[in-house]
Amino acid sequence: MKKVLVVVVALASMNAFATRARVNALGNSPHLIDTQTVYSNPADMMMMGDYVTMESGVTGAAAANGNAEGMVTRSMGDSKMGLALGHQSANASAWSLRALSGLTFAPGTAMKSQQNPVEFSYGMKSADMAWAATLVYSNYNDKTATAEKESSMGIRTGLRMGALDAKLNLGLMNTYENAAAGKFKGNMGITAGAGYTMDNLYVSGELTMVGFKSEDAAGTEVKDFSATTIKASAVSSHKKDGNEFFYGAGLTSSSTKDKVGLEAKSSSLVLPVWMGLEVDAASWLTLRGSVAQNTLINNSKTENTTGTLTETAPGANSTVASVGAGMKFNKLTLDGSL
Repeated sequence: MKKVLVVVVALASMNAFATRARVNALGNSPHLIDTQTVYSNPADMMMMGDYVTMESGVTGAAAANGNAEGMVTRSMGDSKMGLALGHQSANASAWSLRALSGLTFAPGTAMKSQQNPVEFSYGMKSADMAWAATLVYSNYNDKTATAEKESSMGIRTGLRMGALDAKLNLGLMNTYENAAAGKFKGNMGITAGAGYTMDNLYVSGELTMVGFKSEDAAGTEVKDFSATTIKASAVSSHKKDGNEFFYGAGLTSSSTKDKVGLEAKSSSLVLPVWMGLEVDAASWLTLRGSVAQNTLINNSKTENTTGTLTETAPGANSTVASVGAGMKFNKLTLDGSL
């Protein structure tokens, strides 16, 4: 058993949505609309009733999905507002870009995630179009000898109009500094994506471009890093009597490059295939699970100015399975995933 994530969702409507545990158990399939997908496309909150979510986790967690967080939304006519606490943004957490900084930290110090991040969301709905925007902010300053600082700011926007959805997320500020270790400064991160639903088929594409520069305490440049990822996917979803079975496939191309030193760079091309199932086993119990694997195409290559370091085509085993369950008590849902 790797980890159990427990989610409590108190709903102000009859919509049976959950959050991180449900999305994880269903393999983060791109066709899902859930309170957790609001952190990718803010317009998703307009597709649900008012809700409160509370995610269990560890303060200062150094692993993905290990942090505590929560969100509340409130409708006011055709508009809606949302407040989220503790959610770690993809590029400003301790397990993402900041973990790749290459800085050596002195004993007693640690790479900081966003500290007490807060998110404000606002959206409106008119006819069949809904749009929303989110402002992300965090700030931390330890004025002792370590002079440790952290700050981040970003904007997420999204819309849903009939069968079409689109999103644009911008990382405006992403910095970390420690007097004993050095500095990290992220470039403007950009994620843009769109999707379209045709009967039971959902097709989507996404482009992500991120990067950063880091230097040690002496001011020497350690890394000048950039990464680009392009994704395209298609998911077929079949629902009956409140149950859902889905399967999908995609193509993901990614590349990274560090312009400092030996100019290490890597590239990969994979074809992920996945399937999942969510079943109402009883009026109070929902069971769900998924399995995914990079199939047929699973190629990766790492090289620098001295030559090729590693290359696999196809690569090693990549099969991942997730299972979960949700228990419903009137307007309260308790979810977990394994």
